[in-house]
Amino acid sequence: MFFRSLHFFVEWCEYRKRTFKHFKEKYPAAVQLPEGASSSCMSIRSTSQPGFELVIVWRMHIDEEGKVLPKLDLLTQVPQRALELDQKGAVTAAPLHFRALLGLLGIEAALESLLRLLCGGKPRCPPSTQCCY
Repeated sequence: MFFRSLHFFVEWCEYRKRTFKHFKEKYPAAVQLPEGASSSCMSIRSTSQPGFELVIVWRMHIDEEGKVLPKLDLLTQVPQRALELDQKGAVTAAPLHFRALLGLLGIEAALESLLRLLCGGKPRCPPSTQCCY
């Protein structure tokens, strides 16, 4: 069971690495990998609204039966003034809504949705990439 769990753990880590690399290449101005290529977290920064940042933390969970499951969390970093103006609590509820989005769309589509949201969905880079300005 140990080696089976290890095998799936490595596969999930490789998938995370490829996924983060894909988004770093597609949105180079917005995506940061603070820990490098094998990072367990990805920062998404709005280049049009300084101070707005979403951090995706992607860890692997191994249950009692040895099953490996990805666990993604969303952390928000926004200016204090934005929090004061957020009367509907969108920033506070964002992590919960991100989990729901993961369940509906899957990992890659949920991440793409966040990036398009923060980037306004309007690429201003060469056709092969998308940047946020």
